Amino acid sequence: MIPVSATPRRWQVRATVAVIALSVVATLSGLLRPGHYGAAGPEAVLLYRVQDATILLVGVPVLAAGLWYALRGSLRGRVVWLGGLAYATYMWASVGLQVPYNEFFLGYVALFSLSLFAFVGGLVTTDPVPVRRALEGRVSTSLYGGALVFIAVGLGILWLADLVPALLAGTTPRIVEEGGRGTLVTHLVDLGVVVPSLLLAGVWLRRGRTWGYLLAGVALVLGAVLAASISAMTVVLMTGERITVSPAATAFTFLPVLVSTVLAVRYVASMGGHEREGAAGEASGTA
Repeated sequence: MIPVSATPRRWQVRATVAVIALSVVATLSGLLRPGHYGAAGPEAVLLYRVQDATILLVGVPVLAAGLWYALRGSLRGRVVWLGGLAYATYMWASVGLQVPYNEFFLGYVALFSLSLFAFVGGLVTTDPVPVRRALEGRVSTSLYGGALVFIAVGLGILWLADLVPALLAGTTPRIVEEGGRGTLVTHLVDLGVVVPSLLLAGVWLRRGRTWGYLLAGVALVLGAVLAASISAMTVVLMTGERITVSPAATAFTFLPVLVSTVLAVRYVASMGGHEREGAAGEASGTA
């Protein structure tokens, strides 16, 4: 059995600090360095830079704040830290697969690897019982669990709507014809990892499982931080001419984004004033 820890372990802290530092370097390079994205067209470069800006202005501060409070034994801080690492893993995997090769490619590999291992290490060494104690009776498991399932189903429908009709017709999906094969990176990551994770967290929370409380918090923070990137990039796509964004896609983009942001803030805030009580309750229960 893997021993749990009240605060992030030393290697997890070092990995997170490295992710923060490299993220700043990567995003500033993308925003300020001419020709950083090589042969990418002007619209693609604009999307990459919008992504860089949201990582720098939203993702990095959330991860840094989460680490700061997690180091002080805050359950809320730990949940935010894990959510920030999940976001970093998601974004740098997407960036490494999407952008044309450039001199920072190994930096993207390092960012993805550091984020992934710090996240997995932090998750498996987190005791979910204090999180449950801090939230049980203070949040509606049906509401939050149902919302996560709703978001997962909506996201799945959104991406499958791009793929299934073309698959049945034996044609190439329109999104690939307009944007190239690289546009399917998001479909791959979301359908293969994000949607199943949201479903698992939502179902476990609705059933009152202890791990559901922790996973739901991490998933909600991930969704809230992604909201900035998704919203900004969707606006850019809607104002461009290269890729068509349908009204259904717009609705299924902004509605889950809004829901996840509001619920994430309320979920984490519900732990306030009770997280120490939850930790103390667990300590007394094991004494």
